[in-house]
Amino acid sequence: MRRIIAVLLGVAIGGAGMFAAFYYHLVRSDKGWVVVRKQRADWHDAYVDIRGWSTREWSNHRELSQNLVAGGRGDLVHRSITDHFFRGLFDSFRETPSPSRGPAPPAN
Repeated sequence: MRRIIAVLLGVAIGGAGMFAAFYYHLVRSDKGWVVVRKQRADWHDAYVDIRGWSTREWSNHRELSQNLVAGGRGDLVHRSITDHFFRGLFDSFRETPSPSRGPAPPAN
């Protein structure tokens, strides 16, 4: 009876681990451990240690960086200098409504 319980417990723990690896990223950064939900379920990057990553490594793991940004942890993603430049350039053209003026009128 003990062996059956041990096998069932092992199957349950293994199944839970497979589910977590399929739907979540476990990320280790300089700031600690982060668990981020994947937007698309797959086996890639189940566990990632991002300490000391360069922009080349981030460009190889675009899905991870998108999931970190979508999960509210975009501060962990290091972008290239050109990406910072273009993002800042185009963001300066975007108009944000001020609280005193209220919402922008609808475009016709």
